[in-house]
Amino acid sequence: MDTPILLTGVAAGIGALMGGASLLVPRWGASVVRLMPDPRWPGGWAEFRALYGGGFLMAHGSVLLTLAMMAQAGRNSVVAAGFAVGALWLGMAIGRAVSMLADGKAYQTRTSYNLFSTGFEIAMGLALWAPWLRHIGG
Repeated sequence: MDTPILLTGVAAGIGALMGGASLLVPRWGASVVRLMPDPRWPGGWAEFRALYGGGFLMAHGSVLLTLAMMAQAGRNSVVAAGFAVGALWLGMAIGRAVSMLADGKAYQTRTSYNLFSTGFEIAMGLALWAPWLRHIGG
């Protein structure tokens, strides 16, 4: 297996594990993203299980499925699935960076946690984009 495909598989595995953990233990997902359900609106834990759990598990699981089916579906299936999920991670990095710049003083978003998380999100996004980057680079 070549390096871009391996990077995509590792990142998809990490994302699927994070999703599975959030699905089974939503309190863990809430602690990772540093959010809590609003007590004024019942049902907030379902959001952690839905978005951070089921959403992340299925999105990253889709990439893993394209890897498992690459012989039948072709390499381009991995390129496309990895691109879509990588765009999600890079979009999160952009949003977090904008928040650190725009909201830093008012909401104290300039933290080492957010700096680390931005780097992690960029790394995950680029790892998932590795086959696409190789594809457009020749």
